[in-house]
Amino acid sequence: MTNDRYWRERRGMLRLESLNDFQWRRLIERLDKAVAEAARAYLRHLHARRVSIRSDDWDLELDELRLAREPDYDEPGLPLVYALKYMPRRVMSILGSLLAVDIDRYPSSVLDIGSGPGATALALDLINAPRHISLLGIEPSREMIAFADSSRFTWRVTARYQEGSLVDGTLGRLPLDPFDLLVFSASFPYHFDEWGALLGALGSYAENAGKMILVVEPEAKADILDSFGRRLRARGWPARTFCCHDLPEIIKRDDLALKHMQEVWKRIGSPGSTPPRTWWNPPDDKFLIANPEPSWPLLGEARMATVSGTESRPSLPEKAHGQP
Repeated sequence: MTNDRYWRERRGMLRLESLNDFQWRRLIERLDKAVAEAARAYLRHLHARRVSIRSDDWDLELDELRLAREPDYDEPGLPLVYALKYMPRRVMSILGSLLAVDIDRYPSSVLDIGSGPGATALALDLINAPRHISLLGIEPSREMIAFADSSRFTWRVTARYQEGSLVDGTLGRLPLDPFDLLVFSASFPYHFDEWGALLGALGSYAENAGKMILVVEPEAKADILDSFGRRLRARGWPARTFCCHDLPEIIKRDDLALKHMQEVWKRIGSPGSTPPRTWWNPPDDKFLIANPEPSWPLLGEARMATVSGTESRPSLPEKAHGQP
């Protein structure tokens, strides 16, 4: 029996096709509690800064997304309403798309570009992979980072977050070799056109046979996802695209109440007309996976570059808040 098979059978590696109703309920309960606990911690952070709760105003600001415009995610408090409204759906999309790739190896180091409130870290934790995963999140909004830092994943994922974005040269300054998986989840700005810098940082497939790229974007950004796919294929990357309708049906269940998140939602005034949910359509989500069969290491193999026998920890140069 291989190590991977041992961990899958003995440690409960998540397999969607074999989940029964009880196991699915437990998974949704973990998601519900994780987001609710982060929301409560972020609320305490707001109270400590004497930020008044204006949940209806924050909800109106999020309506900018429907107009293909970016909300001001650095507005204190906005990440709270965003997480209650969108984070469960983002988690389920990432979870479903990763598990749609049927491979027996698992990433040990993840770069999450546009990490938002921490959906990728939670999705990876719910997968219950047979190895510990380290995640570096790159996010332009300090308020989103504050929310993500309010989350604590102690089972399988250690996450840390730094300021940076797709359009400020962050990826060009950050060594990407140590990362097995790069995730872009709802991270591309509308009308993105900085392809040269992005593709230059990613490199060719020949240089990255051990790396997978996952892109998850709403239908409104399908043109960006398609353009990214064409450009990656031109550089040798094998890539596949699919839609949320191709995910297992269990991912799209919406019959379980997120009671802990709903308590927080009611506490801040029930912004919007719909309580937190795990799934809804429309809009659809679109997915791109580049290198769907990466040569990720087996258990026990180290891929991280080492310095004097210890793991290196890739990071950006530190800078003071407000420094360009």
